[in-house]
Amino acid sequence: MEFNNKVVYQIYPKSFNDTTGSGYGDIKGIIAKLDYIKELGADYIWLSPINKSPQRDNGYDIADYYEIDPLFGTKADYKQLIDECKKRGMEIMLDLVLNHTSDQHEWFQKALAGDKEYQDYYVWSEKPNDLIGFFSKSAWTFEPKVGKYYLHLFDETQPDLNWNNPKVRDEIIKMVNYWIDFGVAGFRLDVIDLIGKEPEKYITAKGPKFYDYLKELSNNTFKKDLLTVGECWDASHEDSYKMCSKDGLTQVFHFAHLITTNGEDKWEQKAIDYQKVIDIIESWQNEYAGSQTIVMNNHDMPRLISLWLNDKQYRYQSATNLATIFTLLNGTQYIYQGEEVGFINANIEDINDYNDVETHNKYQVYKQENKLSETEIMERIKLISRDNARVPMAWDKTGGFTKGKPWINYNQNYPSVNVESDLNSNQSVYKYYQELIKFKKANYDSIIKQKIT
Repeated sequence: MEFNNKVVYQIYPKSFNDTTGSGYGDIKGIIAKLDYIKELGADYIWLSPINKSPQRDNGYDIADYYEIDPLFGTKADYKQLIDECKKRGMEIMLDLVLNHTSDQHEWFQKALAGDKEYQDYYVWSEKPNDLIGFFSKSAWTFEPKVGKYYLHLFDETQPDLNWNNPKVRDEIIKMVNYWIDFGVAGFRLDVIDLIGKEPEKYITAKGPKFYDYLKELSNNTFKKDLLTVGECWDASHEDSYKMCSKDGLTQVFHFAHLITTNGEDKWEQKAIDYQKVIDIIESWQNEYAGSQTIVMNNHDMPRLISLWLNDKQYRYQSATNLATIFTLLNGTQYIYQGEEVGFINANIEDINDYNDVETHNKYQVYKQENKLSETEIMERIKLISRDNARVPMAWDKTGGFTKGKPWINYNQNYPSVNVESDLNSNQSVYKYYQELIKFKKANYDSIIKQKIT
């Protein structure tokens, strides 16, 4: 199946649309907005995780792979969402976290209770090394009930699964097939390149056994008509070819163009080198023959319009400029909620108003290092925090996301920058996207599919 002319709309369920007044978005809220998404031109909807979770990392800490979190609704609601999408010619993609679970997962709880079989579902060490996780802390935490340290490349409540254990791989395969039978038409696989890790050798991504694990997973689950995309932050052309072979995935997210402004880490930004961005995009468009992913924003990044361009004085011009560049590239276009109406960074002023665990961890690291002033720390946080993309969708000048208190505050500009205002404006970003997407689909073979110069 040809996927390079498709559009995927990503939803962060917690922040999309609340129908209960709880302050959290829900599945019924998504159903209520399906026509809005379809009219934009979307073919797929990718939902960030909606599985049962304690929400320490906003659903990327799964406690039960088979259940829908009550925060979002029921399994019946999810089935209705799939069916309603199909009626409109759209499909649902499920976001799966296969590298780790929540520490509340039954497997980890059994491990803590002394079950040796389930202890082997995770990665342990009696004498761990000094490996640092992605959330700025040690990747190891001592568990007194087991007498060993367990690995967590992310938060300490997210223990890493042991993919060396064939029982773990069998459990994952069984679960993926369950959701395929349920009606899911695609999967976004969170940090999939980490499953072959060898932490004792400081190898976290694309370890020696990674491609074997991916091949086994693919051969026992995925079908050719499923859209499967793996998150792989530093994927090269060669990596992507390997991951997207006949025994692999459909696509890989590659973010090289989006991290060109990173300094020593993403929190220390430098001036954008536009020529470097152009060179990276041209390389992927002209030299990579596989199915492409075109990404401008997602739930893990600040708004690109705020990183690269003038997001306030020339918000409409900046938003439509980026829309033109990214939409007219050859590849599957991934649009993150709010991008289609020109949402910008939230610029949250007070650290206490942030929810993101990564943000709070980095803030504490900066405070302990005592090299930056509070103002300097917050300037970095305000620019880069993942919460910039996670604030609620502003549907109208009142906010419109919930009748209750939102779990995290709206962007302060919501009275003027919202969906209703954009749709009624003579300078509508949404309508501009609509026309671009129509043009791309109508001219895919004759124009878009050709190499760029």
